[in-house]
Amino acid sequence: MKTKSIQVTISVLLLIGFFYFIDTNEMFSVISHSDKSSFFLACIFSVCGNIACAFRWTKILSCESKKKFWKTIKAYFESISFSTVLPVGMLGGDLYRSVRLSSRNSSGEIASEFKPSKQVMLSVLTDRVHGLWALCLLAVLTIFYSTIFESNMFIANEVYLAQNTFVLLYFSLLFIVVVAPFFSSKIRIFVSKSATELTAVNPLLIRSKKKITVFVSVLSQLFFAVSFFLCLKATNMNISVYQCFIIVPIIFLSAAAPLSLAGFGPREYSSAFILSFIGYELENGVASSILFGLTITLQGIGYLLINLIFSYKDR
Repeated sequence: MKTKSIQVTISVLLLIGFFYFIDTNEMFSVISHSDKSSFFLACIFSVCGNIACAFRWTKILSCESKKKFWKTIKAYFESISFSTVLPVGMLGGDLYRSVRLSSRNSSGEIASEFKPSKQVMLSVLTDRVHGLWALCLLAVLTIFYSTIFESNMFIANEVYLAQNTFVLLYFSLLFIVVVAPFFSSKIRIFVSKSATELTAVNPLLIRSKKKITVFVSVLSQLFFAVSFFLCLKATNMNISVYQCFIIVPIIFLSAAAPLSLAGFGPREYSSAFILSFIGYELENGVASSILFGLTITLQGIGYLLINLIFSYKDR
C-alpha cells in the first residue's frame, strides 16, 4: 500500500512539474483539438501491438495446448488492466501475470522440470527483454535505411543530430542491445554451469530465437511505434516516420520506470526532452505522449470491463 502511494505521488509530482516548464493551457488546447481519427487509429495499432506481445509471451512460455494458450493470453491482458488502472506500474503488471499464471498452474499444468512459478517469472522477464531488443532492432534498421535513402532526415531546424555526441551515444546503445543476443552463449562465463537458474533460462533463450518469436516481437513494436507516430500526427507534429521509429526506444523505456503510474510522468519528460531536442514544440510533444498513454489506459479499462461482464455472467 505504501509503495502504491509512492508511485502515485511521484507520477503526480512529475506531471505537476510540467506546469513550470510548459504552457499547460496550450498543451490542453493541443489535446482537445487533436485529430480524433488519428487517435482512433493509434488506439487500434496499440491494441494490435498488445495482441502481438501476448502471442510472443505464449511462444516464449511454450504453450502447447489451447487451454494453456488462452490462459496465458488472458493473464497478459489482465496484467494490462492491473498496471494501467491501478497505481502499480509496468513492474506491478508483470508481477501480477507471473503470480496469476503460476497460481493457475500450481498443479503442474505447464510442463517443466522446474517449479511453474519460476518458469513463468523467467518467461515474463525474457518477454520484456525481447520487447526491448525488438524495439532497438526496429530503430537500428530504420537508421540503416534512412542513412542510405534519407540523407537529410537528421536535419531539424538546422540542427545536425548526426554530429551530436548524445545522439551518437544513443545510437551506440541501440547497436549494443541488438547484438547482445548473439553473445548469449557467453553467459556461462559469469554464471556457474551447474546453476539451476542458467538451466532454466536456456530453454527460454532457445524459444526466444525462433523465427516466429522474433517476427511477432518486431511486429508488436512496429505496431506500438506506428501508434506513437499517429499520436504525434494527431497533434499536428510534422515529424517523419523515420525519426519517430528511432526515438521511440528511449521514450518507451522511460515509461517502464517502476515509480510511475501507467508510465505517465517519465514518458512525458522523455518525450519533451527528445522532441524539443530535435526542434519540435514542447507542448505538442507532451500532448502526443499523453495521447499515447491514453491508448494504453483505455485498453486497460476496456479489458477490466470485459472481465467484469464475463465474471458476472459466470455467477
